[in-house]
Amino acid sequence: MPDEILDIAHGDIHLAARIREILVALADHDNAEIREMSREVLAGASLRRMAASSVYGDEIGAAFGRFWQTYQTMDPGRRTELEEAGRSVRCPI
Repeated sequence: MPDEILDIAHGDIHLAARIREILVALADHDNAEIREMSREVLAGASLRRMAASSVYGDEIGAAFGRFWQTYQTMDPGRRTELEEAGRSVRCPI
């Protein structure tokens, strides 16, 4: 696992493994830029640099904007379910 991902995860190997798992899933994303970014990071490119670049950063920002709009319109019960599911996710190394 790249040191940068472990650093981003604040040394938490389970969280770092989850970040890598998410990058693997994003490698098959519908958006070509997000697919390319995740594949580059998985191949050893800097996640921080990729996320900060104008090409990939703009795509990530747009995707987060869409998520945030959806989240804001969710029923409070559904929000709670989503938040609890996120907190409970742990993946094996």
